[in-house]
Amino acid sequence: MLGFFRSEKWEEEAKTKEKQKEFLEITEEEKSKLIKNLDHADYTLLESERTSNILSILNLGFEKMLNSTQKLLRCGLVKKLERKLTFSEKEKLERQKDTPQFKQYQARILRIMDSEMKEKLRDYMQQMGMKTGEEPFELTEEGKKILAKKRKELESVWAELKSSYDKGNKQVFRQKLDQNKSMFPLFMVMGFANGAMMGAMMGKMDMNFAMYMQGMNEMYDTGFTDAGGVIEGGDVADAGGEGGDVAGGGEGGFMDGGMNVGF
Repeated sequence: MLGFFRSEKWEEEAKTKEKQKEFLEITEEEKSKLIKNLDHADYTLLESERTSNILSILNLGFEKMLNSTQKLLRCGLVKKLERKLTFSEKEKLERQKDTPQFKQYQARILRIMDSEMKEKLRDYMQQMGMKTGEEPFELTEEGKKILAKKRKELESVWAELKSSYDKGNKQVFRQKLDQNKSMFPLFMVMGFANGAMMGAMMGKMDMNFAMYMQGMNEMYDTGFTDAGGVIEGGDVADAGGEGGDVAGGGEGGFMDGGMNVGF
């Protein structure tokens, strides 16, 4: 008898909830393994969330960004924001969306969007429990701890690099840089240095910054330097100059008259 009153909309909502439940089910062993293997893209997204800096993730390929976001949610490192964004938070994000970098990225995604990716986006939104694609996310306490731990690790490596640079020890500087290649982009994403600073340091150490960056770009689908330079403090030069934490996290979305990218 109850089936007589079922509507298509109700069935769709039930299907979405079931899909989301299945997606979020994860064992502690799986979660631990995923967290242990977080990569540069995952940390870039976490840092982007911490600073509400959506421009820093434009260096990631669109699919890589989707996959990484799903991973972070499953691991419990990000969650939906349970409050509305403040006016200042909205203003900061809208200012970033007005930049040439963001508009170019958005236009490119729209040009190449096909039926396969549209279907993937629909599945993505169902799994994430998103209705509009505009739902803001924030870091969980565990997400903050994981990011802080990574930042501490980066600080240690950066201190060693700076020390060898200050002493003019080219061999040690090159060795430390080569040993920590995976961290190189994160030095800029997390605000330890910008491209100009790294270029100057490497030039003094007789290293070719441009050649080195070509290797780093292979870690990103669109090239690390495509979306502008990250400046000290974790913000992006064209993002309006507001660095640091935002109380609740950033806003993003995928269908806002186009593809808005971010959390």
